[in-house]
Amino acid sequence: MPAPNQFIFWGATGQAKVLRDCLKSDETLIALFDNNESVPPPFSDLPLFYGWEQFKNWKAQQTAGRPIHFLVAIGGSHGNERLDIHDRLEAMGLTPGVAIHPSAVVASSVKITGGSQVLASSTVCVESQIGRSCIINTAASVDHECILEDGVHICPGAHLAGQVHVGRNSMIGTGAVILPRVKIGKNSIVGAGAVVIEDVPNNVVVVGNPARILKERANNGHDPKI
Repeated sequence: MPAPNQFIFWGATGQAKVLRDCLKSDETLIALFDNNESVPPPFSDLPLFYGWEQFKNWKAQQTAGRPIHFLVAIGGSHGNERLDIHDRLEAMGLTPGVAIHPSAVVASSVKITGGSQVLASSTVCVESQIGRSCIINTAASVDHECILEDGVHICPGAHLAGQVHVGRNSMIGTGAVILPRVKIGKNSIVGAGAVVIEDVPNNVVVVGNPARILKERANNGHDPKI
């Protein structure tokens, strides 16, 4: 019987817990990493290392030639951070994995790029395209022919109708609804429960029903509490 595929997660809070539940029988989590030294280990059976120096020391002790896959377990509107870590790990020789929970429904024509995560009870419909390190969270739905650029997070219970396009690093909040053919700009946030009926520009926060711009959002800005 072949050895299981090895995975690490970068990020050791709640997202790591739901991601571990996505791993298949031939995949095993061997270590976790986090930049925040105040984060406690989420699992009693696995080591947690902090920061890039500890990662380099750990990696130097691994068996040469054995591939190690990774997923970045950092949710919310931290798409830029997730992609930065993704790129750095890939440059250091690790392979981006894909996590699809057994209860998720993903059409065979969907294209999912490395590092992305499709969590429990979510749905991704025909001919949708999912970029690098995207998160489609619990019970979210992405209908036909949607495009999610790199670093997008679709939060729990959010629903994208057909042919929606979500720009790089944007987040669709919990329970939000995006109508067909709407385009969400880059680095924008759709607030929880919002109903979006028209295009959303780059670098803004929109809220309400129908959704309206609440504020502008600086690139790599701090998460607003919405």
